[in-house]
Amino acid sequence: MNQTCTLGIDVGGTNIKFARVFADGTLDKKQKVNTPETLEGFLNQIDEIFKQFDSEKVEAVAISLPGKVDSNKGIVYFGGSVKYLHHFDFKKHFREAYGKRCTIINDGKAAALCELWLGNLKGVKDGLAITLGTGVGGGIIIDGKLHQGNTFQAGELSFITQDPFNPDRENLIGYQLSAVDFIAKCGVMLKLEKPYDGERVFEEICKKDNPTLNAMFAAYIKRLLNLIVNLQAILNMEKVLIGGGISEQPIVLDELKRQYAELRKVSPIFGQVFEPLAFDTCAFKNNSNILGAVYASMQEEV
Repeated sequence: MNQTCTLGIDVGGTNIKFARVFADGTLDKKQKVNTPETLEGFLNQIDEIFKQFDSEKVEAVAISLPGKVDSNKGIVYFGGSVKYLHHFDFKKHFREAYGKRCTIINDGKAAALCELWLGNLKGVKDGLAITLGTGVGGGIIIDGKLHQGNTFQAGELSFITQDPFNPDRENLIGYQLSAVDFIAKCGVMLKLEKPYDGERVFEEICKKDNPTLNAMFAAYIKRLLNLIVNLQAILNMEKVLIGGGISEQPIVLDELKRQYAELRKVSPIFGQVFEPLAFDTCAFKNNSNILGAVYASMQEEV
C-alpha cells in the first residue's frame, strides 16, 4: 500500500502495540514490544517504532493510553499503569521531534470509539462500552458521539463507589469487578499452579460442576449487572458492550444476558419502566484501542 496512513499506538502497562492504519480502518504491520519502565526508555522505544515507518507516508500519530488523558492539550495525567507519563505533553513531543500531529485518548474511550466507527456500536445513538481488565474502563456514547466529560474523566468506571469516604480499594468498582483479581481468586480456590491462568479458570467455569466456582462466577456477573442497570438509570443507553480479555469467553455474555432476563422478570422497575438493553461484546478485541485512537485523530482533523 502506497497511500498515506496514521501510525496507531496502544500503550499498556505490559506491552506497546502499534500498526499503520488507513482511512477505511484497514490495519497493517501490527507489532508489539514490551513497555519500558522509565520515561527515557519509553521515548527511546517510541523513536524506534517511528523509525520503522516511512515518515513521508505517516500523516499523523494516534495514541491510546491509560490514565486521565486531556485530548485537547495532548497531556496525560496520572498515567494509570504507566505512571511516569504523568504531565507528559505528547502533542509537543511529536511536533518537535517528528513534525507530526499527534492525538491521544484514554484507552477505554478508544475502545468505545472503535466500536462506534466500525464495530458493534455503529449506528447506535446512546451506548456504553465497558472494558474489564485490571480495573474497569468505559466509553460513553451520547447522541452518537463520545462523551469525554468536563475534565476528560467521563467513563472512568473504576472510581464508582458506595462510600466515597472509604479510601480502601476494596470499596471501588475497579477492584470489585477487576477481571484479573476475579480470575486470581478462582485460580487460588481451584489450587491452580498458576492462579492467573484465565483459560484454565474458564474451562472449569464452563463445566458447571463446581458449586463454589459457579457461585463466584454468578456473583461476579451480578456485580457487573448491578453496575450496568445503575448506569442505565443515568444514561438511558440502548446498548452495552463488554470488552477486555474476559469478554472473549462466551459464557460471560451468556450469563449476563441470563441474569438480566431474570431481573426483568422479577423487577417492576427494570422490567416495566426501562426499555430492554441490548448486550454484545466488543468486535475488535485487541485492535480496538489502536483503531479508536485513529478514529479520534480523524475526528480531530475534521
